[in-house]
Amino acid sequence: MSKKLVALTLGAVMAVAGVSWKYVSAAESKPKLSVEDYVEIYNLYGVYTRYTDMGYGDDGTNYASMFTPDGEFNNNNRQPNPRIGREANKNAIHNQQAGWVRDGRSVRHTTTNLVITPTAEGAKGSAYLLIFNVTATPPFVESGGLYEDWLVKTKEGWKFKKRLYRTFPTFKPAMPQGMDELFPVRK
Repeated sequence: MSKKLVALTLGAVMAVAGVSWKYVSAAESKPKLSVEDYVEIYNLYGVYTRYTDMGYGDDGTNYASMFTPDGEFNNNNRQPNPRIGREANKNAIHNQQAGWVRDGRSVRHTTTNLVITPTAEGAKGSAYLLIFNVTATPPFVESGGLYEDWLVKTKEGWKFKKRLYRTFPTFKPAMPQGMDELFPVRK
């Protein structure tokens, strides 16, 4: 009887150990990012907004460098087709910034509530975007939306592989008093 009890106990211990090892090894195989990776990704988001807003000093090359060579930007609200590649992204931001200069307008993009999730390919990112019109007195938030990003680590550091932007469909700008004529109410 005691040999059976020892064998049964030993079998139960081995079964529990095997199941535990399965969960431990599965947890270890999930993609992970280092603290340095998180810092570099957060920096990518910050530098991106600066190149978007104040990058008119160059031809859009700095902005385009935030993407992989085949990186894609898709603004579902305004563009029927995504911009693919650094050259397309460079030209698009240069033209956008030229329009702001021509119109005497200045904006600041601000990303908030950034969430980064490790993936097998790199990372998935998501952030809210608020766009401030800083030419107005007083400045006000004129638009907002959500970025969904697919990020990869390259020899040049973390880059956007794909960036999808969607405006919030229910967003209504908070206009300073006297600026209602910019966005007339339709009846």
